[in-house]
Amino acid sequence: MLGKNGSLAGKTVVVTAGGTQEPLDPVLYIGNRSSGKMGFALAEAARDCGARVVLIKAATTAPPPLGMTTVSVTTAAEMQAAVNEHSAQADALIMAGAVADYRPETARDQKTKRTGDPLAIRLVENEDILAGVPRTLVKVGFAAETEDVLRNAEKKLTSKGADLIFANDVSRPESGFGADTNRVVMLSRDHPPEPLPLMAKSEVAAVILQRVAALVQERSHA
Repeated sequence: MLGKNGSLAGKTVVVTAGGTQEPLDPVLYIGNRSSGKMGFALAEAARDCGARVVLIKAATTAPPPLGMTTVSVTTAAEMQAAVNEHSAQADALIMAGAVADYRPETARDQKTKRTGDPLAIRLVENEDILAGVPRTLVKVGFAAETEDVLRNAEKKLTSKGADLIFANDVSRPESGFGADTNRVVMLSRDHPPEPLPLMAKSEVAAVILQRVAALVQERSHA
């Protein structure tokens, strides 16, 4: 069996992928450009390391990988509930999904019609999923930024209580949403930022899982 003697054999890894959708009405929603490719690559890499993988997927541009448990969600609240449920017994959580920071305060029962007047929509903040997960497991997040990439990622490392944050500039074509490649900077609490070269997302995922596996082993022997 693939990965049965791998670095994460016997461990459980939860991975999120894709973009959440926050409904305005039965037709319209607030979403993002996430393709789910990075999350899928991470889930496959964890599987190939021998882990039992729970993939929590929102909207994606392709079907999920095989060889893992897949949970489909739509909204940030649904993703939060799934993460809380499945991470309770997990060894690591990798939040690669693009979760909406805000949602409409209320969703309309009927389709929003054109009136010729400006439309005001009140938005409320979603809870920070990664920050709410206990630090008993290895916590990994992503910082998809368009400016001040490192500074914003460093803030997230602290505010989310993460072990690792991987920052990328999504305004660059080679590392943006939907690309098959990614260029990330790895941030941790114990080491200076470590830039990784431009690589295929599958290669980035392999590097990330090496580090995650090392942290899981450290945690299990602590």
